[in-house]
Order: sequence, then C-alpha cells, then structure tokens
Amino acid sequence: MYYSNDTMSKTILKGATGPLLCRGESLDALGPSGLKVIQRVRGFRHSMDALLLAHFGAPRPTDRVLDLGCGNGAITLLLAHRHPCLQIVGLEIQPALASRARRGAQLNGLQDRVEIVEGDLRRIEELLPSAGFDVILCNPPYREIGRGRLNPDPEIRQAKHELSATLPEVIAAIRYALAPKGRACLIYHASRLGDLLTRLRSERMEPKLLWPVHSFPGADAELVLVEARREGRPGLRILAPLFVYQARGRAPSPAMEEIYRGLTSSDVRSGIA
Repeated sequence: MYYSNDTMSKTILKGATGPLLCRGESLDALGPSGLKVIQRVRGFRHSMDALLLAHFGAPRPTDRVLDLGCGNGAITLLLAHRHPCLQIVGLEIQPALASRARRGAQLNGLQDRVEIVEGDLRRIEELLPSAGFDVILCNPPYREIGRGRLNPDPEIRQAKHELSATLPEVIAAIRYALAPKGRACLIYHASRLGDLLTRLRSERMEPKLLWPVHSFPGADAELVLVEARREGRPGLRILAPLFVYQARGRAPSPAMEEIYRGLTSSDVRSGIA
C-alpha cells in the first residue's frame, strides 16, 4: 500500500527544504515497525533481503554502523529505529536512491542519527574513515556482468548487476572501513557462496556464521546470510535453514512471522541463536 505524490506531498510531507515525496514516488510501510520508506512506484523497491539483513545484523548500542550500498535506506531506518542510541552511516552511489534515504530519515525523525553519504564505494577512502565502523551491513549485487538479463530500469539494473562494483571491490571496501575485530554481515545469492567466502578470507575476514534461506521446505537455498569477523579465528557455525514460506504458495513460515513481529524489538538476534 502506498500514498501517491498527488495525495500526500501537498499535505504532511513537507520538509524544511521542500517536499519529502517527489513525483513518481510512493510512501510504504516498512514491515510492522511503523516506519515509512520512500520508493519509486515503478522501479527499485526494497525487498525481503533488507528485512532479513536488518534482523541478522544485530548491532550493539555502542557500535559504529555502516550500511554499504544503502539504497533507499530500508536497513538504515530499521536499525536506527530499533536502537535509539545508534549512529548509522549509509553509503549509496545512485543519487536518486541516496536522496530517498536522506528524505526517509527526515520523514521518520531519524535525521539526527542517520547520515547518508552519496558516493562510489570504489573510492571509499575519499568518503569514509579507515577502520571507522564496528559493524558493516551489505547486500551486494548478485549477478556478474554477462550473466542474466539486464533489467531495463537503470536503478534496478545497477542494484542487481555488478555495474558499479564487483564482489572483490565490495569486499575490499568493507575491509577498508571495518575496525579490527569488527563484523561484516552480508546477504548474497546462494549460487555465489563460494565466491563470497573465498573473497572474505582473501581480505582476512573470517566467516563465522552462515544462515541459509530457502523459499519453503524441500526447495534449494536461494540466499545466504553470512557474518565475517576481521582478523577472526577459523570456525564457521552453520545455522538451521530459514524457510520463508510454510510450503510453495502458502503463508509465511512461523520463523518469518517471528522476524516480522520482531522488527520493533530491541533484541534483533532473537530466533537466530
């Protein structure tokens, strides 16, 4: 459900510097949290991946957090809302998405604790401090160039394919920004898990936790959530699979219902241990 620009921008969606909702954008509920996220009506929109990664990331109140490739700010807004003391930086290369994330923070009253930086992660040393973050969350593009059809929408195309940054470039940026003993939390396509684990280890970030995500029991894993620790000791814990649905075409699984219900809880790791 969304409110169109025509019905909302002339009423409550006025910021100090102009309208918070632009033509062609929608205002959508971000799970049951009470938060609203600004998205395009037709184009890039946040998916279940953002909710899973926000649930998985679980920062401590004192952590310095970076949402690398924050898109429209769904993960950033969820974490800032759920952890009232948390300061979060979101880095996004696409100007329109960075603008939506910035306006979303203002709309939800989180602008004092959320900073959105517009820029290219391949030039991260010009944008953010080295070893400046205790937790980095990232949902990298899943597809290599030349694999799969390129989406005709430029925002979706850039989010899904490695047009702006390859996996090695993403992991190198994480390594640069992650503090010693810091945690990197990523969600990635299961078919490229080998690439992800190899690249993390090559940058001296040890995979410590892996959570496979399946559509329903009996289906192959489609996604994986991975936590890696900078300079961590070897030892990988593999969690029981998460099933999104009870069966093909059925209602969400109890585990997914718990994740949705827990989006406003202060204990984001409930259900993972």
